[in-house]
Amino acid sequence: MKFRRRTDRATSLNRSLPRSIALAGLLLTIAVTGLNLWTMREAWRDTLIQSEQMAVNLSLSQARQADDTILQTELSLREVQHQLLSQMATGVNGAALSDTMQELASRLPQLHGLFYYDGTGKWIATSERQIPKGINNADREYFHFHRQNPRDSIHIGPVIRSRSTGELVIPVSLRVNDAAGGFNGVLLATIRVDYFRHYYSYYELGPQDVLVLMLADSTVLYARPMPDSYIGKNLSSSHLFQAMLASSDKGSGQWRAALDGQARIFGFARSERYGLVVAAGYDKHTLLRNWIKGQVEDVMLDLALLLGIVLLGAYVLSQARRSLRYQQELTRLRDELTAVNLSLENLAHADGLTGLANRREFDLFLQQSLLDAAQQGQPVSLILMDIDYFKRYNDTYGHVAGDACLQAVAAALKGLALRASDKVARYGGEEFAIILPGATGADALSIAGAAVKAVSARNIPHNSSSIAAHVTLSAGCATFQPESDRPEPQALIEQADEALYLAKHGGRNQARRSA
Repeated sequence: MKFRRRTDRATSLNRSLPRSIALAGLLLTIAVTGLNLWTMREAWRDTLIQSEQMAVNLSLSQARQADDTILQTELSLREVQHQLLSQMATGVNGAALSDTMQELASRLPQLHGLFYYDGTGKWIATSERQIPKGINNADREYFHFHRQNPRDSIHIGPVIRSRSTGELVIPVSLRVNDAAGGFNGVLLATIRVDYFRHYYSYYELGPQDVLVLMLADSTVLYARPMPDSYIGKNLSSSHLFQAMLASSDKGSGQWRAALDGQARIFGFARSERYGLVVAAGYDKHTLLRNWIKGQVEDVMLDLALLLGIVLLGAYVLSQARRSLRYQQELTRLRDELTAVNLSLENLAHADGLTGLANRREFDLFLQQSLLDAAQQGQPVSLILMDIDYFKRYNDTYGHVAGDACLQAVAAALKGLALRASDKVARYGGEEFAIILPGATGADALSIAGAAVKAVSARNIPHNSSSIAAHVTLSAGCATFQPESDRPEPQALIEQADEALYLAKHGGRNQARRSA
């Protein structure tokens, strides 16, 4: 019968083990796949964050570069303005002014030219070799602007085509006033668009990435890599001007570009001095393709790892089936040996009649408790208890009833409200003991009194007793004090026994404490 049960268990294991290994392999595959997908998602998220930061940094650097370029141009215009104002009283010397303009223009590579037009738009001075004939600039946007705005501040206008060379230039201008403060013409510096085209070409950008320089009113000054037809385009309806710049002068985000409708990762910055706006955008689809290419090697390694796990699982399964019979036999032998050892351990430390700790366990526990108390500086209390007139009980009711009485007293002691660290033991015959680590003398006396009451409350008949018609208990308490006593079990037992003697001779059915 036992052999059949063992055979059934082995058959069940043989059937369940492959399913368990297969399930573990499936769960492991799902876990590895899920982990890789999560890792890839986080890697893509990090790539987007890094791209946004790169776009912001590129925009900031180009906004500062644009500010520096305009600032250098403004300083040149201010120098010409200073010379022009000094000539107002005696009359403007166009030739001398042109010489100054030529010298200043030679210093700045971004300048296409420097010019001065009088209040009618007539050319008075220029950094070019000669003044063109029959050309008037009174119709230019910057001319109208300064005629209507008396402020002495730089004005950056939209890109225009130079009438002298045909180049695309960015006009940077200053108003010129006469002695009475009236409009007396315009000082103009033109910056080549090709200067920004050449400067922006130094940066490595993809064919769909963009780098755009704009006026504060959203007019495009230059956009790489867009054709020149995009210059002058108004982007006021774009997400950049409608939402992003309305709340911050720099930042990043993802949206479709108003230039061509492509989804990009953008960074933007507004220049601090002149309010120019620079936006750098990385094409999201190109970025995704490049990112996927970079992930191929990792994905292949992960697949190879997963395949290795599957092969290893198959090998383990075959080995498990081969060794299962030996494992079952070893498990059976181990269980039997463990059960035997447990039984021997219980027999060695437990009292067979009451189930309490026996004298051997009592001695070991008391010794260890005293050593621990001495190291930790804590007290240990011991209660010794004796059933009153137990010999008379045996003589009256017999030894079988006496054993039942011992069991009932043990049950009463087990029912006391003790800590897990306390130990109740059968000390010998009708004597019992309770070891209380960490308990003071007052605590021990209280527990001893509770034990006396608990046994009395059982109302075990004892007609031979001289003090009551039921079984009673006497108890003596002693406490080890680590600061004054030595951790000697026998000394503590003797003190508790003296207290028990006092309880016996003091009328029994009571608890006493050693002096």
